[in-house]
Amino acid sequence: MDRKILFIEGTQDRSNGTLRQGFHKLLRQLLKGNMPRIIMGNGKSQAIKKFKKNKLSPMGYLLIDLDAEKTQKELSLEQAGLLHHKDMVFFMIQEMEAWFISQPAILDAYYNKPISASLPKAPPQNIADPATLLKRMTKDTQKGTYHKVKHGTALLELLDAHVLRTAFAEFDAMIRKIASD
Repeated sequence: MDRKILFIEGTQDRSNGTLRQGFHKLLRQLLKGNMPRIIMGNGKSQAIKKFKKNKLSPMGYLLIDLDAEKTQKELSLEQAGLLHHKDMVFFMIQEMEAWFISQPAILDAYYNKPISASLPKAPPQNIADPATLLKRMTKDTQKGTYHKVKHGTALLELLDAHVLRTAFAEFDAMIRKIASD
């Protein structure tokens, strides 16, 4: 049986933590016994290249930031030359930091400060630049300003994947696809 592979936008550098480990712990909540091998792509364009050149498994999936509103999904697929793979490509809308913002209690607990009180009332997927928002909200915390890898890894591990699945249709679609293949 071929093993499933999930290519994810994000650094392989482990000097500040390992995003691969964070994603693994998050996905394991829902895919235990059906986990794909996770390969980090060192950025969006590299993840796309690795996905397109995948010869390791016919069951390859791609998870990347959309960096736009969900209405831009089709355009993003077209621009990246991924339209014929659209059933295997999933987006973090707008980026993974929106996932953290969707579960404000973990932000408050992790940063040991009620930073969620300053969150916009808009749905997290509608926040144009969630990473910048997190940096601004965390600059005066004991853990320091939000760091995409160091803090991102820890926050991924704290997320409730069941809640994430309800809040983000794209995440739910990815889980359903990986689980059913």
